[in-house]
Amino acid sequence: MYHRPIHDEVMSRASRLASDCHPLVAERHADELARYVRVTSACDALESFLGARPRMDDDVFAVLAQRRAEIADLIALANLDAYEQELPSGLYLAIPFFPRCSDKQPVWLVNRTAKPITYICRSLYAYASTDDGVDEYQAAGSAFKDGIAVSAVIAPGERLQVDDYSMSFDGDFVSNRRIVLTIDGERREWFVSVPKLGGYLWDKELHGFHALKDVTER
Repeated sequence: MYHRPIHDEVMSRASRLASDCHPLVAERHADELARYVRVTSACDALESFLGARPRMDDDVFAVLAQRRAEIADLIALANLDAYEQELPSGLYLAIPFFPRCSDKQPVWLVNRTAKPITYICRSLYAYASTDDGVDEYQAAGSAFKDGIAVSAVIAPGERLQVDDYSMSFDGDFVSNRRIVLTIDGERREWFVSVPKLGGYLWDKELHGFHALKDVTER
């Protein structure tokens, strides 16, 4: 009796999500998008019973939520890969995202120039307005400290994961990030400000890519 309305709602939801994806991703991952919506619908149904759901059934919801996150991660990375091919020349920090993806996502340093670059270190200052003022935190890392020195040389068209990004924590902050690189044997400093939720909240047209600006003092 209810099969057709539910099917129509799932397909309509999948179509709306596809419109938020890169066209190639919407085409090539249509099955994953439909599967994502079906699992999300099941999660929504279980969530509606929160408080009345038997505790012994919590594992069912956990399995479905984990499955949904895995599909979302796949679509998020596919979108990032597709949009990267359309970027103008430059250096970028990139953070993938799709609704209900895993909380921890990689921060990629993307080399869309014609020269190899060498990643040295990074630092960030993050802030967010609150009712009591401003919350802030700082962090830093380097190729050696993070154990990625062996991969620190990034060829043209390649990328390197230099950090992690928590959607539930980092996503609440605007983060000013500085990256130190070596290009043609010269040490240079680059800067970018990443909006909340990796830019997906206010700047969806960036598709997760944030252009680095050379701020080396001369």
